[in-house]
Amino acid sequence: MIDFDILHDRSQSAAEKWEKAAMKEHFGRDDLLPFWVADMEFQASPNILGGLVERAENGIYGYEYRPDSLSDAIIQWYASRHQWVINKSDLCFSRGVMNAITILISQHTEKGDGIIVQPPVFFEFRIAILKNKRKLVRNPLIKNGTSYEMDFEDLEKQAAKPRNKILILCNPHNPVGRVWTKEELQHVGEICFKHNVLVISDEIHADITYKNHQYTPYSKAVGEDISQQSFTCISPAKTFNIASITDAMVVISNQEYRQQYEVFVTQYFLGKPNTFTVAAMESAYRNGGEWLDEFLVYLQNNLDFLKDYLRNNIPKVQLIEPEGSFLVWLDFTELNMDAKDLESFLAQKARIALNSGYWFGRQGAGYARMTIACPQSMLREGLSRLEQAINALPDTGVY
Repeated sequence: MIDFDILHDRSQSAAEKWEKAAMKEHFGRDDLLPFWVADMEFQASPNILGGLVERAENGIYGYEYRPDSLSDAIIQWYASRHQWVINKSDLCFSRGVMNAITILISQHTEKGDGIIVQPPVFFEFRIAILKNKRKLVRNPLIKNGTSYEMDFEDLEKQAAKPRNKILILCNPHNPVGRVWTKEELQHVGEICFKHNVLVISDEIHADITYKNHQYTPYSKAVGEDISQQSFTCISPAKTFNIASITDAMVVISNQEYRQQYEVFVTQYFLGKPNTFTVAAMESAYRNGGEWLDEFLVYLQNNLDFLKDYLRNNIPKVQLIEPEGSFLVWLDFTELNMDAKDLESFLAQKARIALNSGYWFGRQGAGYARMTIACPQSMLREGLSRLEQAINALPDTGVY
């Protein structure tokens, strides 16, 4: 059994979430309780630690090779956990999911081409699009009560425009927490296939779902023909809290596209793995299942605690019901603050670091993203600070 109640001191480990300089840069002060960076406050599985120690004790850190055993472990994981059969020949590697997405954008679009996203959505999509001089095309999600759904009518409209070449799908969705159903993914696939729009599906949060929800891979949902026009990005980074020492994978079933991707990786010398990456990934996928199962139970308890706390103590803050990921999307619109005022209020008055909603697009104004993969004591302290700050507000919500 793993003790997820222990709060480990990360302040001296150069952890971005806890780094004072990083908090000062983003929030204007460096003494906040941090819930902003999308990683966990938990140590990795003992099996991963053991694999890393064993590799370190070898003492020789020369050039590394990705063994077939790593690919086999990945394929077995997705087959057993998600009933998704990945062909070994379709499995490509990348330094990270965003690295892969950027490569695919550069390969399959020209400057000025449109890339469709579904805001509020992970802000690095926007950065990748604009830094590569592509056009950001918005297909906003529709808020429906305490959840979100896709606007398929607008997606059809955007996909029909000849210069819109790619849809970046987020499944499960960051930050709203939707785990898209098979039927929703099939509808996306039909629209994009009809208009010859490629789909890049970021599925980095695939393994983290709440009770009564099941992740469906885009490629599996749409079938063999439509998946030829897609790229599925997966990674153990979020699942096992190893973001700084892991690679990502891209599943590319289209042989021509796969060859193009591999040529790019070779051309820019991106193919060699880190010594510890192979050890961490293979240990995770072979022996990390028990740790993940225990983590998911703890995470569900944290979510239930959060729901109860907001309902009983901070009713002005509404939880957007997450179906997956350890990130939650909080609705602060009842406080009647504009985006910048809310950002300042959370940092200066509540003394907590959350991702401001507008980082995820204009549709996120009045919202914030919070990481709840932490000991419940830390979550309780953060919510207590928020409660006290809101209770100190005048009735107008202006501070």
